[in-house]
Amino acid sequence: MKILLVDDEAQVLEAWKTLLEGVGACEVRIAAVGGDALKEARAWGGPDVLVTDVVMAPMDGLRLHEMLAKEFPAMRTVFVSGYDLSAYADRLAGATVLAKPVMVEDLTAAVGLTAEPASASQGYPAVGATLGSYYLQEVAGRHGAVCDYLAWQQGMSRHVVLHLLVNHPDLPPGAIAEFLADARAKAAVTHPYLLAVHEAGEVNGHSFYTSDLVPGHTLAAYAEAAQTLDDRVLLNALRTTAEVSEYFKEQGLSRRAITPSDVVLDAAMRPRLSNVAQSAPEETNEAAEVRTMAATAAALAAADGPAARAASALAANAEQGWAAALPLVAAAKPAVVPKDAERLTARTEKSRQLLDQAREQQKKRLLVTAALSCVLLAVGSLALWKFLGGGTSAIVSRLVEVPAGEFVYGDGEKVSLPAFWIDEHEVSIADYKEFLDYLEANPGEAAQFAHPDMPQGKDHTPLDWADINQLDPPMPGYYTRAVRWKKYKDAALDINSPVFNVDWYDAYAYAKWKGRRLPTEQEWEKAARGADGRKYPWGNEEDPARVSSGHDFDPDPKKGGDLDGYKRWSPVNLPPGDAGPYGVRGMAGNVSEWTATMAPHEDGMGGEVPVIRGGNWGNPEHQLTRRRAVLDPLQPQDTLGFRTVSDTPPQ
Repeated sequence: MKILLVDDEAQVLEAWKTLLEGVGACEVRIAAVGGDALKEARAWGGPDVLVTDVVMAPMDGLRLHEMLAKEFPAMRTVFVSGYDLSAYADRLAGATVLAKPVMVEDLTAAVGLTAEPASASQGYPAVGATLGSYYLQEVAGRHGAVCDYLAWQQGMSRHVVLHLLVNHPDLPPGAIAEFLADARAKAAVTHPYLLAVHEAGEVNGHSFYTSDLVPGHTLAAYAEAAQTLDDRVLLNALRTTAEVSEYFKEQGLSRRAITPSDVVLDAAMRPRLSNVAQSAPEETNEAAEVRTMAATAAALAAADGPAARAASALAANAEQGWAAALPLVAAAKPAVVPKDAERLTARTEKSRQLLDQAREQQKKRLLVTAALSCVLLAVGSLALWKFLGGGTSAIVSRLVEVPAGEFVYGDGEKVSLPAFWIDEHEVSIADYKEFLDYLEANPGEAAQFAHPDMPQGKDHTPLDWADINQLDPPMPGYYTRAVRWKKYKDAALDINSPVFNVDWYDAYAYAKWKGRRLPTEQEWEKAARGADGRKYPWGNEEDPARVSSGHDFDPDPKKGGDLDGYKRWSPVNLPPGDAGPYGVRGMAGNVSEWTATMAPHEDGMGGEVPVIRGGNWGNPEHQLTRRRAVLDPLQPQDTLGFRTVSDTPPQ
């Protein structure tokens, strides 16, 4: 049996592949996106079974199924999704639908394989066995009688490390009790840098506990590979190790020695430590720990850099233990702070100056108490705004009239439209923030702005907009970056940049909240070109310097923006040359825009998707006739935004 698995979550893909291959006679291939899945299927001569997620970008699972089903009619499809798909019942006809999280039994039954339960063994269970709800995928290592497996916890749909003690007669007395006591000691420790313990117990006659699985590599592995790591990464790893050690001392907890093999750097190069807690008291040689970690850091650090100097200082002061590491690492920090630290410091100083000025004014003015309080509030708010990284005033959105009458559409067709009013600028980050704030304050009203076809459970937060506070340290989203650091993805960004990473349903809801709608494709083009059919907002001669387009985009963070001055997004009112005959701005570039018009998908396989109009910062083509019908309504992009239209003049 040939099975093609498609999902944009790499861990899910690998887990499904391992599960299916371990169950029965089958060949499994995987793909992360629809385009790769098409190529894989065609090269393969078509799969017997397609197992695909539904909500993916840039091609969703429904469209992938429809395209492959036409080429390979005998193929069966299994859809897997965490969304309510009842609105797509007609497109799901004849297919099996499984809800995430997926149990092994359900997946194997859906594709037509039969899973055999793993039998208890006196030895270590084989990879591919199932122990309770855990599917064993790979042996990660052995420590005495304990074997560590990478495992898939089916009910929770997550990867874990399963630490297994095989219960056989040769175990020394008390080994099982000691193993479980250590597991309880680890579970009792709560620290953000330590890998958490989830569950402990007995399965198939064996004792076990599970802990977090953090994909990444240890400091020891990097050292063995003779790699050089960023100073910030190394200093953060040393600081983290020192903080964990001091935490155990403060709490009076027992632990084993910490080694470079215990420090894991995740995909974002953030350090996490193995859970070194144990039940039995043990004297740890901190000096030896510090020397070992310092030597490893020195081997991984750039010569004469801050991390190398910190490692040298740690080694020289090793006898003082980890307590001495914290101030030494802190002393090295200024040399490796982010590039924007200078600006943040300047803003802080400016805030202090404003507050000082306010205090001086208070002394000089004899105002009534109420008036004085108002002044203090205003000045304090301004200072706080500047401290948080603001100071940029939001551009006021206004509607521009497009008069009724005939205009040249497309390649020369004459079309007549009634008068309408359209946003002068693309909807900005500041504009969209007001919408999200309203929904947060009035959660019960969200449904009235939603399109009838919008999947249940979806909200209107743009992709990568929100901060990820579950991580340590938190990962700031692009709104925070726009407000505080004025930068995102190596490019300038502030509250007056166009909102992006919004899908069509988000744009629809925002427009309805404003009491408006999305423009039709024809309305968009008339607003951009006027009545005379010009190629560009300014006329018929190409001028890349007048528009934020991909003419000067370069993925190198040190390059790009040579023509229009912007690496990626420009403020919605700039460049000044990108303005049409009615004064509507940003139609040729900056971001492309969703419209209300639906058209057949450009892949020619049927089905309609929203039409996208206009150029963007990532594409050199900025003629006003540029159109695309390539994205489903749920698919956002960082080159795609929108604007709104009103049928009545503004009040």
